[in-house]
Amino acid sequence: MRPSDSLRVPEPVSWFVASNPGPLTLDGTRCYRVGEKRVVLVDPGPAMPGQLDRLEKLVDGHTVEAICLTHAHADHAGIAIEAAECFGALVAASADTLSRRGISGRVLAGGETIPVDGGALGLKVLETPGHSADHLAYLLEPGRCVFTGDLVLGTGSSVVLHPDGEVGACLASFSRILSLRPGRLYPGHGPPVDDGEERVRDYRDHRIERHGQVIEAVQTGARTVENLRKLVYGDLVPDLERAADAAIRAHIVYMREQGDDVPPIAGLDDSSPAPEES
Repeated sequence: MRPSDSLRVPEPVSWFVASNPGPLTLDGTRCYRVGEKRVVLVDPGPAMPGQLDRLEKLVDGHTVEAICLTHAHADHAGIAIEAAECFGALVAASADTLSRRGISGRVLAGGETIPVDGGALGLKVLETPGHSADHLAYLLEPGRCVFTGDLVLGTGSSVVLHPDGEVGACLASFSRILSLRPGRLYPGHGPPVDDGEERVRDYRDHRIERHGQVIEAVQTGARTVENLRKLVYGDLVPDLERAADAAIRAHIVYMREQGDDVPPIAGLDDSSPAPEES
């Protein structure tokens, strides 16, 4: 079995791209198989027609040790329960992710390792909140490859989704990944990145730069989330407008956390949920 859009790389990693392209998902969600004998799935993807069949082809008859989730967003975890039933495997994720998806599974904590190929390899759990509060990444050991979910993408930039995501947590997660001196990154969206350390450093620098832009926009007198978004991001399609508004709110909250004097911002406390990839 090798689906036409699956790729092979030196590590024992295979994947396909789910058929859910969009402004937030890029070409679609990447669904990974790690291992050659007793395998682990990372992010089985959205609940959509044909997805389970494609996962079965990816698994290729091997025993599935676990189905690991990076976070609860539906484009990554929507089909997790069905996949667990299909492969007779536990879903493994943070307690928050399992709760959000209504799944009884294995609760993961940072630092523990999920065996791959009977323990010849392992996926080390990394707590990486920022994009969302429940986010995990996974380090493939031995080696320095990291499955980054939505913390770091293969192209473009990811978004910090207020109120669930936090800028300070995101920056701390970048530092946590950088401390590992990552090699190849396997993101939730977009192609693998060979120079992972450089990409994560770029993401950190971009987030810091974006925060400076929000501060500057506030200082120029913008007093609504919409006006701040237009100054910082320019013209966007509607789906990206909602994501940018969530990011603006996250940066304003971070300004307050840093002790900055922030004037009242209209729309800051909008209680509508942040956009979610689909």
